[in-house]
Amino acid sequence: MTIVRRIARPLLAAPLIQSGVEVARHPASHAEAAKPVLNQVSGPLRLPNDPVMVVRSAGAVTAVAGSLLAVGRLPRLSALAIVATAPVVQPIEPFWKEKDPTLRREKQATFVKTLGLIGGALLATVDTQGKPSVAYRGRKARKAAAVAVREARVDASESLIEVRDSGRKATKKARKAAQQAAKDAGKTSRRARRKAEKVTAKQYAKAQKAARKAGDSLHV
Repeated sequence: MTIVRRIARPLLAAPLIQSGVEVARHPASHAEAAKPVLNQVSGPLRLPNDPVMVVRSAGAVTAVAGSLLAVGRLPRLSALAIVATAPVVQPIEPFWKEKDPTLRREKQATFVKTLGLIGGALLATVDTQGKPSVAYRGRKARKAAAVAVREARVDASESLIEVRDSGRKATKKARKAAQQAAKDAGKTSRRARRKAEKVTAKQYAKAQKAARKAGDSLHV
């Protein structure tokens, strides 16, 4: 924790703790001011139909969360709890409806102070103390995944091209081998035919020679 956070968090938490304790101890007046908000959120959030108890509980949550924020324990979660209970613990009074100038100025000052506290708590919810936030890590992971997918597609395309080229080369090689085999077979066939013709010619010559000898023997 930096020195700025060590100072800023207790300063922000002090009025929140004070207001939370005050609301928890004396919830009746705050429950009356928070009734419009409670009437709207009690149904969806399934809150008890007891404004005083809800306001007291919200005050206690604000006081505890403010204390944790002041000492730097679970600061983002604590700030989120403060923001969630702010509509009940820090009700915004419509100062513009007040006709008394003095009361209007007082309510306006309270209104501005409340907005400032809520704004500070909102900033605390996103303070990651210099560490990458979950959203940032998520975006980085998505980018890394997208890059990996693109690289995988490129590798797959290159592999497909290599396989296709290898197939073409293998086909050409096989065709050449088949053609060469056919040529060799043709040459072998021609040689065999010539050899057979030579053998046949020799045998024919021998037969003629034997026939002439036989004829000469008969004449004698």
